Amino acid sequence: MNNTASPPDVLQTAGNMLECYDFQDRHKPELLELTGISQHGRATMSGLNDYDYQTLGQLTSGDTHNLQQLRTLTKCGIPNEVLEHFKHIKCHCIMGLFPAIGRAWLTIDSDIYIWTYEETRDVAYYDGLSHLILSVGLIKPKAGVLINDVKYLLLLTTPIEVIVLGVTFEEQRDSRGCTVKSSRMQLLNKPLFVLSTDNVTINAIEGTKDGRIFLGGRDGCLYEIDYHSESSWFGKRCKKINHSQGLVSYIVPSFLKVFSEVDPIEKIVIDNRRSLLYVLTEKSSIEAWHIGTNFTSMRRLGKITQNDIACQAVNLIKTVDPSIFKSVKAICPLSPDSSNFLHLVAVTQCGVRLYFSTSRLNVQQQNLNYVPDSYGMGNNPNNQLPMTQGDMETSRGIYLLHVRLPPGYTPNATTNKPKQVHAAYYSEGTMLMVTTQQQEQDLLWSISSSPFCNFSYLVESTALENLDGIVWSISDVTDAILDNTSSLLHNARTSRKVILLTNQGTHIVELMKSAHILQQLLISCKGPHNEAVKMFFQTQNEREACFTALLLATSDTLNGSDIALWATQAFMLYGGEPCYQHYLNSTNRNLHNSTISTNPGLTGRDRMPPMFMSTPMPNAPNMGAMTSQYNQAISPISAAQTTHQQQQHFTQKQQQHSMPSNENSPIIYSAKHDGLFLFVSRMLRSIWQLHCVDEKMCSKINLSDCSMLLSELRSLRSFLDKHSVHDLSVTRRMPYDSHLGRSSAALLNSTQMPLNEHRNIVEQAQIEEKRSLSALNQFIKHACEVMSLWSILIDHQFQLLCQQLSPEHQKMLRCCTFRDLLIARSEVCAFLIIALINLYLKDKADVAEVSSSLRKLCPNLYRYEDEVTYKATEILMSAKSCKSAADKQQKLAITLRMCLEAAPTLPLHSICQQFISVDFFEGVVELAATCASKTDPEEIGIHYYNNNEPAEDHEGYACFVTRMNYYKEVQNMLDYVYNTVRNSKCDQDQSRLFQLNYDGTEDQNDMENRSKQIIKKITNQALRKKDPLLHVAIYEWLLTHEMNSELLDLTEPSLGEFLRRSVGRNPENVKLIDLLWKYYEKNGHHHQAAKILDNLAMTRTENISLDVRIDYLVRAVMCMRNETVGSSVTNGIFLKELEDKLEIARVQKSVLAAMSLLLPTNEAARQAVKDLNIALYDITQLYQNFAEPFNLWECQLSILNCSNHNDPLLIESVWGNIINSAVEGPGTAQERSVKLFTKIELLAREFCESGPCFPFAFLIRELEIKACQLHLPEGTVPEKLFAMKLDIELLLEYYSRMISMNERIWANEGNEWHLIQSAIRVVTLLADNAQSIWYRSKRRILGKAQDIVAACLNICYQKPDTNRLQHSLKELQCRLQRLLG
Repeated sequence: MNNTASPPDVLQTAGNMLECYDFQDRHKPELLELTGISQHGRATMSGLNDYDYQTLGQLTSGDTHNLQQLRTLTKCGIPNEVLEHFKHIKCHCIMGLFPAIGRAWLTIDSDIYIWTYEETRDVAYYDGLSHLILSVGLIKPKAGVLINDVKYLLLLTTPIEVIVLGVTFEEQRDSRGCTVKSSRMQLLNKPLFVLSTDNVTINAIEGTKDGRIFLGGRDGCLYEIDYHSESSWFGKRCKKINHSQGLVSYIVPSFLKVFSEVDPIEKIVIDNRRSLLYVLTEKSSIEAWHIGTNFTSMRRLGKITQNDIACQAVNLIKTVDPSIFKSVKAICPLSPDSSNFLHLVAVTQCGVRLYFSTSRLNVQQQNLNYVPDSYGMGNNPNNQLPMTQGDMETSRGIYLLHVRLPPGYTPNATTNKPKQVHAAYYSEGTMLMVTTQQQEQDLLWSISSSPFCNFSYLVESTALENLDGIVWSISDVTDAILDNTSSLLHNARTSRKVILLTNQGTHIVELMKSAHILQQLLISCKGPHNEAVKMFFQTQNEREACFTALLLATSDTLNGSDIALWATQAFMLYGGEPCYQHYLNSTNRNLHNSTISTNPGLTGRDRMPPMFMSTPMPNAPNMGAMTSQYNQAISPISAAQTTHQQQQHFTQKQQQHSMPSNENSPIIYSAKHDGLFLFVSRMLRSIWQLHCVDEKMCSKINLSDCSMLLSELRSLRSFLDKHSVHDLSVTRRMPYDSHLGRSSAALLNSTQMPLNEHRNIVEQAQIEEKRSLSALNQFIKHACEVMSLWSILIDHQFQLLCQQLSPEHQKMLRCCTFRDLLIARSEVCAFLIIALINLYLKDKADVAEVSSSLRKLCPNLYRYEDEVTYKATEILMSAKSCKSAADKQQKLAITLRMCLEAAPTLPLHSICQQFISVDFFEGVVELAATCASKTDPEEIGIHYYNNNEPAEDHEGYACFVTRMNYYKEVQNMLDYVYNTVRNSKCDQDQSRLFQLNYDGTEDQNDMENRSKQIIKKITNQALRKKDPLLHVAIYEWLLTHEMNSELLDLTEPSLGEFLRRSVGRNPENVKLIDLLWKYYEKNGHHHQAAKILDNLAMTRTENISLDVRIDYLVRAVMCMRNETVGSSVTNGIFLKELEDKLEIARVQKSVLAAMSLLLPTNEAARQAVKDLNIALYDITQLYQNFAEPFNLWECQLSILNCSNHNDPLLIESVWGNIINSAVEGPGTAQERSVKLFTKIELLAREFCESGPCFPFAFLIRELEIKACQLHLPEGTVPEKLFAMKLDIELLLEYYSRMISMNERIWANEGNEWHLIQSAIRVVTLLADNAQSIWYRSKRRILGKAQDIVAACLNICYQKPDTNRLQHSLKELQCRLQRLLG
């Protein structure tokens, strides 16, 4: 767990970004815009365009994946015990559902049977009536009216009375007495209320969530049952109120009432959130009522008849049969989540959907011009737009605003038209219609806009499902979590289940959402690497598709599954990449026409078909910032005329709204980034602007909602931990641009942008996105901690805990929203934690458990060191005034132990200052050392120091710096002792200080000496620690204060290392070098002194020249030859290494000297000279990096000789280059020959004894060739070689070999007899100096000379014109013969 708190500015940045995304998401187009009402300013119609109805396959550009938007879950029959009673039926039977309790019901004459529809068990019945049951209803009772055991009211109506029964449940409890499950249903035998129907048949029963009961009579009147806990003097405990006829129903007998045409009520539906009630009559009239808070505020808004509906619909659509608009069979209220402005949808027998509102259109337009504040919250405390309230001021009637034709009316329709619709259900964009296609068998139509929720107009898909019988009732399956939670993510992940009750039993279907469609697609494609998945992201809107992928990737139920993995991969692959606004604009200018207008594959929001109107009308006026931001104005003109304008407008909107409304930011973030922020904004929307507490100081969110939110936060945090910011912001996808739907290569080609510039732009955009994602990541971690803390507080009597707060803190908490808590108000968390701990302490309870929970769940909010600091301060203050030394030491020890346990997160400086104030110096050393040890338990900082502080080891450097920062407290303490003692010699408090720490016999006036004693004690204690960095801190302090004698008195090995490094860092610092030598000389460590000198010589630095390095090595050799060192094998090896280094260093010096000669002519030589001075190199480096690149032939020869390298060809090559360089320079032949033989003589003196590095035979031949080429006098080479005192016998041997080879090279060089002439000169020189030959080898050498003469004569005999040479050879032969004689 990361224990680093998030900076406030980072949290604020993330919070602002979330609010931008949340504002955009909450104000995206809804039904009023999708149906074109806001654009046209009047009622509209749709359903005639091919794009109005699409298949799920069009999301993936094909129908091959068999995607489902509707799926059957279970089918259950009617219980057998209920079916048995059908045999006794007389005249009447009806069926229905009680979704609130998960049960179905069936009436047979006067009996009712109820059973659980999912498991067909727990059959309950009631047979206490004597008349036929005509209608049934289940209502949740008003709070406080009945006993708590009565959970629901069961209403049964007969022709003469209404019976209200109480419904209870047997609850199963666990061992602790807690309710774990509601099981068996029971009906109270005695009715709670019985009311007369006044001879009016009740056809419909419906109730509100707060317990109000409404009845629909066959007389066309709307009734309400008003009931109370007990009777009052105003009236009865329970009474029936006729809202349709008002007070007349109370005073006029029913037989005297004059009725007009009777239109019985068939169905009642209630919109609890808007307090609206709708009535559907037998003749297809629809009434709207505002129900208010009680029966006195009930108000009829209006009524629209079947003829009015048909007339208005025909005015909108004149191309279809008007009869399809008649006979309304079902009405469904639209929740504010579905539409803020449209309130009701009615379905006709032919499947036409009619959308109504209770507000006039001009009121709608006024509300559309409502502009929220900067974060879209406005002044509405419930965070809703004004139209969502549905109050009496805006609800004035019932108005038809949109007509939607069913499938089958489009030009290219592939499905049949629905017929004989008799039931319908609407939820979250999905309309279910039940039609009777065959006798005794219904067909279920599913028409859903959920898969196409991000389109700019209303698009729906259709699915059909055969049913087993005739549907009697349709309702949603109650989901306790789904219905009671405000979590948008849970709602998006969880499919809505709908139950249909047929004469064969129950049929439960599941309505798929986008997450389930993507899940089906991933399973069908076996992963995300499929064109269909890519097309889903393109068609669905990349941001929403990424949000959908995140729903699967972070789902707890899919955790660890292939689906979660595939969803994550799809998120990464198709999440796009960030780019800059100006770059996208330039691209769009080049490509938007071809991209949008010519691509036939564009679907969804890329195409903007016009709405059809019955008559022409002018363009709609500006409908306000909120609407215009998401919709283009649609004129009632042909598609061909508007295509170009629509395409251009769409391109502009893509550019303007691909990012949050931050105009100063040029970056357009990737869909991955947008999807993550959208995910978090929807996750937190329910609490973002919610106040943390109410006026009674109770939490506004309960424990279950907090736990769900916390689970979602942790799932996302786990996702972000697995996939770092780098992974999310770096492109890992197919080459597809998220904003324009084309490859990046196409973008690059279209903009004619250089590749490097394009890459830089992409990298800059990725950096910006990384910053944003990093801020979000830190915000998520912080939010996890805050909500974890809140869940702990809720679990610990939150209201009682808040009562412990001060009035200022209570006021702050009342004003604080969860947004403030998550972003800026960390102090609120702090004082809530303190109140929680104090509550435990006040009750004398053990705080260990809650403390452990806080530390585990919110380590950055609850810091144990704060409490320890407070207690330590209190104990130290007590110790300061303590008179007993033993008690004082005990308190100091307790304080130190507490601080050591809490280290290293304590405020170290504050604690150390308090230790110093009570003369607890050893505590400072212990605490600093412990903090360093706990902060760096793996001793990375020490490892970094021991490895000579490598620059590339950033982690080691950080740990090193951290340790040294801790040890600054020890240095500060030494400063205090050093300065205070000297500056306060007469201070009585300081005399007390010394009396407490030292023997009283010491001289009280010698303050300087005493300060040294204290410093020595502190130093010794610090040096007993094994941390070398603490030693370094002590040494640095002593060195800084020029306490050299005290420094040299120390015998720690770390001092030598410290001095060595100090000298290495400051090689010109004479004082440091003197200290180093004095230290080792004083301690008799000559071997270590040699080591230090060796290391100094090998240190790479510009501050030490090569000559100084050689001096270091010389002194090191001298140290190792000291008699005190000993003659061990190790020492001998080290001495040999030093001598070798010294030899190599001298070779390097020769290289440096040769390199220095090149400075005037070679610029690269300057750097080489610098490199040779800053370090010592090995033989290989000297050869490869200096001698060879710069053609330093003599140096190469020295290196080869020093390394004993035996490579004849290489050595001969080097010698050849030496010879060539000598003769190729300017000058006469004589001058060049002098230069050549001078260099040969010098090198011969150095290498003639080295063996391989002096190839004598090769040199003789090369020199002879050069002499021939330069036309030197005869015998020049032998004379020069003879003068060098070289081995005469080898000279004869090599000449003999060359003569025997009889090469053509001499003839080629212009003197065929050059070698014979040289041989004659060699033998002549030998004869002239025969007396200097050792007598034992004289005969052998002269014999070789005779062989040479004989070989020469043999050659001369074979060639013409050799008389002179033959004569000379014969004379020489005779001379040799005389010498042998």
